[in-house]
Order: sequence, then C-alpha cells, then structure tokens
Amino acid sequence: GRTWVLAFTSVEAMRAATGGVAGHCRVAALVELAAGWPDPRWGLAVNPGLGAEFLLEPGTVARLAVPTLAQDLQLDPGAGVPVVQKLLAPGDIGDLLAARDPRVSGYCHHALDVSHIATPAVLADALRQPDLLTASGSLNILRWRPAGLGLYRTPYGGVDEDARAAVAGWVVEEPPFVGMGLVPNADQVIREYKVYGVGLPHGAEIWELTFEGTEHRRAMYDGDLRRWLLVGTEAR
Repeated sequence: GRTWVLAFTSVEAMRAATGGVAGHCRVAALVELAAGWPDPRWGLAVNPGLGAEFLLEPGTVARLAVPTLAQDLQLDPGAGVPVVQKLLAPGDIGDLLAARDPRVSGYCHHALDVSHIATPAVLADALRQPDLLTASGSLNILRWRPAGLGLYRTPYGGVDEDARAAVAGWVVEEPPFVGMGLVPNADQVIREYKVYGVGLPHGAEIWELTFEGTEHRRAMYDGDLRRWLLVGTEAR
C-alpha cells in the first residue's frame, strides 16, 4: 500500500473529511511542506474523502513546490534573472581568484531565500555548512546572475535509486539530502541548484559576511579583462 500525507484546502474541509476528529491544523504553503517532506516515496492526498479530492505523486509535489529557474522566469518575466550564491571555503578562494575563466561546480542556492539572514553562523546553519565558517567567524560568499538557466538544474532525487525514482529525479546524494529541490533544512525554505563546471559571468562577486553581520565586497570578476578586480573596503 501507499503512504500519503494528508492536506486540506480549508479547516472546514478537514473537519468534514475527518468527521470532526481533527481539530487542530497548521496553515502551510506547498513549498513549506516540501521542505519537511518525510519520505520521497510518500504522496500528497488533498481533501481525501471529499468530492474535491486529488492525489499528487511526490515528484509532482516537488515540481509544483520548487519550479526550475527557467520556469520561475517564465512565470514572472519582470523579476529578471535572480542572483544565486555559493559559500566558499577559505582554501578555495585563491584558486578562484587566479582563474582567468572561473568555473564552479556543486550546489548553489537562491540568494533571495536567505536575504533575511544577517549573521554568518545563522546562514551557515541554515545551509547546513557550518564547516565553512572562518576562524574569525565570517563567511565568504560567491554571488552571480546565471547565464544559461538550463545549466542550473533543480536537484530532484533521493538518497538511493529507489528514492530518486519515486520523485522521477536525477540525483542520488548522501543524507541529509532531501531531493525536493531544497536545502535539507525543514525549518527553512531555500531553493538550491546543482551545477557542473558552469562559467561565472561578468560581474560575479565575492563578498565577506563578517561576524558582526556586515557585508564587504572583496572582488568582482571582469569578463572583458578575464580577471578578478579586488575591492578595498566597500561594505553594506
């Protein structure tokens, strides 16, 4: 048999479907449900037992909750291409600055989703990357506007092949990978993307978020000169 997470479109629908047994609920957006999804094999049953009942497979839940970057832009063209960012290990900065055609691989995330976080420790915890804090308690952050949105793939998948297949995904990663297109943190909604050797565009920037919560821009990539330009003490 299948396991389904139950959800209702209103308090009245919940009471009608459960005969009044369920009296407490929490209002949540679909993306919030996806962030804390208990098992990639479980589906979502909306208004079960009612005339407006419908069932969603986990892969459908993931794609409705977390569209791709290209789909986001199609839905709201006026918003423009969003900024993505990636935390940098201190030991990686030298090689990045030395590269004439810098490229990045791994996971990056939607900068807007963490714009409310002002301190390095909280940001590192939200992204489940506390090991990237420097000895002084700061974070180094690479930011850029993607070129070629199709290269920034939403990581649908799971921790094994069965879980990947359950969401019709393409990624298998070690736990705590969620596979719903979000950073593995049930308390945050942070969209993430997986990239393989994508080139950084003109205007990419390296910022330092200090222990005090102040941001300093440290470098900017000039695509015409094909080199990084170091910045003094510009802050925000």
